Amino acid sequence: MKYKYTTKFESSIISCVKGDESFISKASLENLKPLLPQNIDFSENIDILGTAFNAAVINRFNKNDDGMDSSTAARIIKNFLHKPTNIEHDKSKVVGHIVSAGFSEYGTNSLIDIEEALDRKDPYNIALGAVVYKYANKDFAKLIERSVDPDDTMYQSISTSWEVGFSDYVIAIGSVDLKDAEIVDPKHFDEMKKKLKAYGGAGRLDDG
Repeated sequence: MKYKYTTKFESSIISCVKGDESFISKASLENLKPLLPQNIDFSENIDILGTAFNAAVINRFNKNDDGMDSSTAARIIKNFLHKPTNIEHDKSKVVGHIVSAGFSEYGTNSLIDIEEALDRKDPYNIALGAVVYKYANKDFAKLIERSVDPDDTMYQSISTSWEVGFSDYVIAIGSVDLKDAEIVDPKHFDEMKKKLKAYGGAGRLDDG
C-alpha cells in the first residue's frame, strides 16, 4: 500500500542492558524491564545488547503536528514486532530488531495493557524492546551503553525515531493534547489542509 504522507516520532532511549543490571537506567528498570528480551542470557550472548525505550507519545501531537489516537495505537502495536532497527533511517545500516511492543504511562513508564490503553484520553507511550547487534556497529553499541551511564559525558545522548506512513487523517485544532483539541468537520478539510505542515503550511491558522 502506498502512503501519501509520512511523519516521524522521536523519543530517548531510557533503559539499556548488556548482561549486567548496572548498565540499566535504574529509574525505569523495574517498569520497562518486561520489554527486554526475557529468553536471552546476555552474559552468554555477548554479541547483542538489549534495549527498552519509549517510541512515541499517543494522544499528543509531535513536532510535525501529527498525532495518533488510542484506537490507532492499539491497532498498529503488533506491527512493530520483528521490524529491523537502523541508524539515521538508513535502511542499509541495520543494527538490530524489535522483539517486543507495548504501552507505558507517560512520566512513570509503568506498563499498561492494551485494554487500558484503549480507554485512555491522556498522553501515554508506545514502548518497545529490541536487541542491537554489537558487532554490526561496535561504535554505535558502545554509544548506547554510554548513553545510560549517568557519569558519562554521552549520558542520554541517544534518541529513537520511527517513520509512519498514512493516507487518511482528521484535523484537530486548539491544543497539542488530543483530548483538549477540537476535531474539525470534514467539510472544512479542503480549505484548511493548506495550513497543514504535510502540505507545506505553518501548522497554524491565521489567528495562531
